[in-house]
Amino acid sequence: MSKNRYYYFDHATCSFVEVRPPSSRRMLWILIGLVLILGIGGVIVWQIGGRLATPRELALEAENEALRAQLRRMTQKLDQFADRLNELAAHDQSLYRTLLQAEPISEDVRQVGIGGSDAYAAFDRFSKPTATLLRETSQKLDALERQLALQNASFRELLTLAERREVWRRQMPALLPADGPVVSGFGMRLHPILRVRKVHEGIDILLPYGSPVYAPGDGVVRETGRNSGYGNYIIVDHPATGYQTLYGHLSRILVRPGQKVQRGDQIALSGNSGYSTGPHLHYEVRDRQGRPLNPLQFVAPSMTPHEYQRLLEAAERSTISLD
Repeated sequence: MSKNRYYYFDHATCSFVEVRPPSSRRMLWILIGLVLILGIGGVIVWQIGGRLATPRELALEAENEALRAQLRRMTQKLDQFADRLNELAAHDQSLYRTLLQAEPISEDVRQVGIGGSDAYAAFDRFSKPTATLLRETSQKLDALERQLALQNASFRELLTLAERREVWRRQMPALLPADGPVVSGFGMRLHPILRVRKVHEGIDILLPYGSPVYAPGDGVVRETGRNSGYGNYIIVDHPATGYQTLYGHLSRILVRPGQKVQRGDQIALSGNSGYSTGPHLHYEVRDRQGRPLNPLQFVAPSMTPHEYQRLLEAAERSTISLD
């Protein structure tokens, strides 16, 4: 159908003139048409773009997936490491602390944690799978760091206890101080000179005159001297154990007060000084309060200085052969 035309009568020219729409109206319709075309095109491009990623976007997505896979592998390694650390903690609790008589670490302390605000909130800006993976990995890393710090502190404590235990072991008077038979024990007996029943506060070891006398444990010489009862005597402190040892009836003293001695060091020669009926060594062990203790409760009677030296030499030969 042909488009209708409209005319008006022009009195100036005495003729009919066709009515034409103004040019601005035509431009408006043109603009509206362009806007519609662009809008429809944008929608189509947006729809297609949602389905077809650019090569750069595809590369970034592949890189992100690789990083997520690496994080998942690292999380599995962290789980394995946590299992080993838990085994170590179990040994710490059931073995090392038992052997060293240390107080056990409470379960509340072992289950170390943190409180306060969410330390992992920054991960929430990522996609949910990525944020969840980052949060789990970070939580495991932080828990392991705290557990390692606790275990490290525990081992430092146990090392200190072990070192103290070693000092205590070295200072324990665990040897007989001379190679000879015990001829008089600890306790009540008839005094050989006074001929009355009296507590014998040590043991007597039968020795030829001038036989070596050895330190039964590491210590420091507290006192040397002479009196009517013990004759020439030595007192050695073993401070880590709380014990003192005394050696009486000596013929010669080979150490001085303040001198450090080690187990097996020769400190004197036996004799017959003081109240003594013949050459022998009188040996005592006392506690912190000065109360006498039976020396034989600290040693096996066969553990003489000679036997101790033999064991040391055997151990040294064994070490050399291993090297």
